[in-house]
Amino acid sequence: MAVDLIDYLSSESDSPRLWVNFNEYAKKLLLGHDANPWAAPAAYLAYYTQAHALVKADVVVVDVWDLFHHWMEEDEKAVPSMAEKSRATFASKILLEAYAPRELLAEVLTALNDNYGDSVPIVLVIPSPKSLLVKAHKSATNKDLQPDEMAIDTASMYMADFLRYFSETNLSGVLLVEDDALMPANNTELSWYQPVINVAKHYRWPVGVQLPFKNDGFSAPSEIDFTIIPEQSAASAESLGVDISQSLWTTGSTQKLSNFAYLSIPVDVNPEKVLETLSTLK
Repeated sequence: MAVDLIDYLSSESDSPRLWVNFNEYAKKLLLGHDANPWAAPAAYLAYYTQAHALVKADVVVVDVWDLFHHWMEEDEKAVPSMAEKSRATFASKILLEAYAPRELLAEVLTALNDNYGDSVPIVLVIPSPKSLLVKAHKSATNKDLQPDEMAIDTASMYMADFLRYFSETNLSGVLLVEDDALMPANNTELSWYQPVINVAKHYRWPVGVQLPFKNDGFSAPSEIDFTIIPEQSAASAESLGVDISQSLWTTGSTQKLSNFAYLSIPVDVNPEKVLETLSTLK
């Protein structure tokens, strides 16, 4: 049985739960710049296990866009197939329906569950439907996109179908990541992700949204189970997750940590400083 993500993140403990975004830092440190850890499930498990132990993270997170990024680079047919039609949703449709990355991710999730069991939650981290729509279109056509509600709703349906593929895996939740330049104007726009929310609820996966914004009057709709918001925003006071990255790496200090703190490790930070900083937080 999967770990209950919300209980795990909100429970009282001697030290805060640390959700660590270490992917780019760890890839450069352990594999070399631009290395592809997704060559095979065993290769990814070896990389991830070493990286996760190095930073002593409390959540197992799988970066779906990183998988897509390397698939588009490694498979010479990937980007041309996404660029065959120019309509706004086509590239994201092809990306999310592609068999190879879906199957590889399913095998990785199975391997991670075999390795970690029920000791820590396993969470899929994926761009929000709006962000993925824009990223996929840009990757395929090298053109920017200003998606409307209909396009975002369509992308949400494609993403919902993508998530169904992992219904038999031992997932604890899904985190949708918003892009700084594509922030939703209000919580109504988050409701455009309803197909994704519905599928997640069906499989009892809590849905979170990472909002890298400073809109203090914003509140997520009730269907969203948790948010991650920068501590510089007054809205972080109402958020289960608080992103402490900016203050942590610039001044070395943060506000009083809640039960659940999120941090991203810069690519070029000194490894000794990383270990020292994480040890202090713990």
